[in-house]
Amino acid sequence: MNKPQPLNDTHIKNNSKILWFGMLASAPMFIVAVYYMDKLQILEPIMPEIKNILTGICVLSIPLSLILLGRFKRHQLKIRDNLQLGIDNTPTDLQTYITYMVIGMSLCNLPAILGMVLYMLIGDLYLSLFFIIVSFFLGLLYKPDLK
Repeated sequence: MNKPQPLNDTHIKNNSKILWFGMLASAPMFIVAVYYMDKLQILEPIMPEIKNILTGICVLSIPLSLILLGRFKRHQLKIRDNLQLGIDNTPTDLQTYITYMVIGMSLCNLPAILGMVLYMLIGDLYLSLFFIIVSFFLGLLYKPDLK
């Protein structure tokens, strides 16, 4: 069995970029799926009365991801400064950085996922696409910058 690799600066630099790109790629895939479902008219609106609830959750997830973005950027700056000075970052700092990134990107993906659900339950193409696009642009804010 392979042992898990300890967190170090090189792994964090490479893995955070891969993680960010993978999570960011979900929004364009949702756009394509919603677009083709709309063109094929596969679904009829199932529960139009739930629109306000899902829209509210989408709207609330936007400021939450922005609040967490500040903490993420502070940890990213600390890690990047240490990298530039040649100081090894502690595993705790690296784990905190990755944790903020994963939770933040998950919050950024929430509007896209709920946008897809909105389309499937309500059939509102434009509102669904709006939340998916907002999700994509929120995800761009979490781009790792550990030079």
